[in-house]
Amino acid sequence: MATKIKEHGISIAIKRTKKNIFIEVVMLGKLKDEDYKLFVPMIDKALKEAKGLEVDLLVDMTKFKGWEFLAAWDDMKFGIKHRNAFDKMAIVGNKKWEEVSVNMMSHLMKGKTKFFKEREKALAWLLK
Repeated sequence: MATKIKEHGISIAIKRTKKNIFIEVVMLGKLKDEDYKLFVPMIDKALKEAKGLEVDLLVDMTKFKGWEFLAAWDDMKFGIKHRNAFDKMAIVGNKKWEEVSVNMMSHLMKGKTKFFKEREKALAWLLK
């Protein structure tokens, strides 16, 4: 009998256009503290290297299943630390609570934040 593997983690793609850095983050499964210990230093380094450039963020939560307690705390700390780092943030999800959370948190962010149900629409909004 095959064992079902429960994958979890955060994948990151850092892309560049003429005027900006575009970071895409995909959240997979139920995130753990160890996922953030890998993810946060990568984002910190990318933001440090991007000084003077516009930085946009796309977060894909369509395969996200939630957080373990410490990971939820890590996520909140990350959001507070980087709330002024992004010019535009597009969040892609498929749950109502994700949309509500994005709408509530958008008031705390320096840049524009918007929720989408489709990655293509989110990407189009970010790149215009």
